[in-house]
Amino acid sequence: MIFNKLESSNCLFMICPTDNIESILRQSCSSKAFFYTALGANFRWDIDTQQSLISLIENQKITQVIFITKYSNLFYREVLEPEIEPFFNVNETLLQMDKTLPDYFLNQSHPILRTMLFASRHLQRQQKHILESSILGKALKHNMIITQSFVYHPNNQIFYSPRIIEKKVLLYGKLSPN
Repeated sequence: MIFNKLESSNCLFMICPTDNIESILRQSCSSKAFFYTALGANFRWDIDTQQSLISLIENQKITQVIFITKYSNLFYREVLEPEIEPFFNVNETLLQMDKTLPDYFLNQSHPILRTMLFASRHLQRQQKHILESSILGKALKHNMIITQSFVYHPNNQIFYSPRIIEKKVLLYGKLSPN
């Protein structure tokens, strides 16, 4: 699924503040857009955070929680491209994610493709963690709040879902510009 405009009620976007993607997301959402940020889109789900997010979701009538990052997020590039000088040491979870990519893919694919797949898998992992969280996950499921994740490609101005990334990158070895 590639979206240009979210045709639903209010959305809570889970993003990395270094992506500077808020204005793009506001334009993509037909209603109100809310943001929760963490460096490298590496969120923690302590009890206070979960309760605060539940309050926001209920008070603002949020119907979707969407994890989004740019493929060019500097935290992902640091992990996959060791020649880049680290800006900030990312959490161990990000450092472990590159082990989920096949060796042939890491050695033979284009850096953008590696980064998009890495970012997509990281966001899927974050999405899984939120749904498994002790309080917030139960509330999201009970209220049937949709959770999704997308990787944004700014040159193409397209939000790619994990399914599209896996299909195009792993099966075909490339991302189509459309």
